[in-house]
Amino acid sequence: WFDNFCVLLRRDGQSQLVYKHAISTIMPAQPINLYDGEDDK
Repeated sequence: WFDNFCVLLRRDGQSQLVYKHAISTIMPAQPINLYDGEDDK
């Protein structure tokens, strides 16, 4: 869940509301693919 100002993080049955301005770095535990294979052209 997210909106313009915050994100809701969930893990192990716990939830944590974090303001987006407080996030400086995101480090995923596993590699992620941000490319969906479609061109904008």
